[in-house]
Amino acid sequence: MVIFTLQVIFTSGAVTLTIERRRGILRRLASSPISRGAVVLRKWGARMVLGLIQIAFATIAGSVLFHIHWGQNLPTVLLVLVAYGALPASAGMLLGNFGRTEGQVIALEVIASNVLAALGGCWWPIEVTPFWALKLAMLLPTGWAMDALHKLVNFGSNPAAVIPHLSAMSAAALGAGYALSGSFRFQ
Repeated sequence: MVIFTLQVIFTSGAVTLTIERRRGILRRLASSPISRGAVVLRKWGARMVLGLIQIAFATIAGSVLFHIHWGQNLPTVLLVLVAYGALPASAGMLLGNFGRTEGQVIALEVIASNVLAALGGCWWPIEVTPFWALKLAMLLPTGWAMDALHKLVNFGSNPAAVIPHLSAMSAAALGAGYALSGSFRFQ
């Protein structure tokens, strides 16, 4: 769920901004009485809704089709997934803000999401990797999400064990959103 959420939200955040800029939609928005921050927040909200739908579908499908038991802390698992979804929504839009063409943005998104997924523990259990890879994963958003989910779902940890993960993902999402709102390009 972590890798597909990353890819879908990252792509929708980046590519649609690039397309809207090329077609002049953002330029028309700039002439409206809406602030730059409001435009960014609404566009981020749309990506977040897409992510929440994807997370809900994957959670329900996992439960019904694959009989996944989400542990005794399902509300905290969902909170981790929401905090994680906020980060690729912000980062994807930030990438789309600086990208020039759809091809460029898609290439960067595919490379970034695959590298983040591999190094964060989405492709194989991070526990079987060397110590340096384990430490590197904890510097990446995918590593934060995977570690938090492992702690809650697989190891039955207390919700307090994932507070650092939630804090890091929320701070990174807010930081990317702040950077985006200050540098958002209409053209």
